[in-house]
Amino acid sequence: MKPLQLLAILFFLLSNTVIAQEEESKGKFYGDVFLNTNYNLEKEQASFRLNRLHFGYKYEFTDKLYFNGMVESAREDYEPNGDYNGITNLFEFCLGFKLPKIEGKIGLIGTEFNQQQEKLWKHRYVDKVFADKYGFAPTNDFGFLLIYKPADLINVDFAITNGEGHKTGQTDSVFRYSAGINLKPAKGFVARLYGDMVNYPEALQSNFIGILGYSSEIISVGAEWNQQFNSNSNDGYQRNGLSAYFSYNIFDNYQIFSRFDHISSSQPDDFTSNWNIDNDGKLIIAGIQFEPHKKIKFAIDYRTWITELDENLSSYLFLDIELAF
Repeated sequence: MKPLQLLAILFFLLSNTVIAQEEESKGKFYGDVFLNTNYNLEKEQASFRLNRLHFGYKYEFTDKLYFNGMVESAREDYEPNGDYNGITNLFEFCLGFKLPKIEGKIGLIGTEFNQQQEKLWKHRYVDKVFADKYGFAPTNDFGFLLIYKPADLINVDFAITNGEGHKTGQTDSVFRYSAGINLKPAKGFVARLYGDMVNYPEALQSNFIGILGYSSEIISVGAEWNQQFNSNSNDGYQRNGLSAYFSYNIFDNYQIFSRFDHISSSQPDDFTSNWNIDNDGKLIIAGIQFEPHKKIKFAIDYRTWITELDENLSSYLFLDIELAF
């Protein structure tokens, strides 16, 4: 089934289930700011940064139908594969709907690509989650998303997007098809399977992610496996890796946290050296968080990147700050 046919079906469903009624409309502004200061232990250099600014507005036409718009200005350049982007972008501008068992949005949308990982990691202002950090796929794009919730223990999501992300326009007829399933077998536990594919002319590129985690008011633990086939649309190129994270509330406003990433890559059998060895390695993060207010967070953390190539270290001390509004 082609994307235009699916859009026609989606329009039909919306026209029959989301009927605008005469009721009071309402809107609100929201956003967040990520700040940090860091010190490079090897180079003995320090810097201050505004990492990210999100500024959004959500307008509810009815209790079922809404518009969401968000602008992003990001300047993140963590090693490795950092995105040093100081340009302001449109991050999400979409029409959305919510029904008891199904919801969705269309336009420039945030996908479900990394939502569950961020809920378990809980420290997005410290660093991106694995698949986002290492560039496996864009986290927002032009297209549409549907989420079906047949029961409290399960929900399924499906999306068709351009595949290039929100910073690049569509220049071909190639789309990213993605699907995921969340299972919640018991209170606090979650398991997720996700897959996507982009049928480039050179090769079919695909991602597969498996996640298992537990979260409560005191502790959060998560682990995920990520695998990408035919990276950069090159036949036989693969990237894969493991990410595990942990956080524990030691007092009411204090929390310790840690994370470990290991990313590696492989290539066709006739290659004599790894095509992506410079970007392979291990990341370790450990720190303590102070939360004086539910919308203000501070974290002092140590992080190190150990390259797969020659075991060189890049180590930093960070003071990260999140302000939400």
